Amino acid sequence: MPSALAAQAAPFDDFLARLRAAAAARDVVAVAGLSRLPFLYEERLLDRNALIRALPGLMDERVARCLASAPPLREGADRLLYRAPYTFHLRAGADGQWRLEEFSADGEDLP
Repeated sequence: MPSALAAQAAPFDDFLARLRAAAAARDVVAVAGLSRLPFLYEERLLDRNALIRALPGLMDERVARCLASAPPLREGADRLLYRAPYTFHLRAGADGQWRLEEFSADGEDLP
């Protein structure tokens, strides 16, 4: 019988696999679909269409590698994918669905 911890991890693991696959394929529509909207990027709140237009500039080879290989780190209930200088903040909403919440490119506060 699966443990409660394993049951909680499954939705995150599924989300992370989909996010990694979308990033590797540079599928901006899929990445937008896995993101919380509106998405804060470069001090602007982007709706789905604006995020789809912005993602090609964001999803370069280094970012795709970070998303593909960075181990998830816990920050409270959230998860972070960090590979200097990039940090991706992942959060489950009230509905239990995980989403890409935020992106930053400084990583000053992480190991």
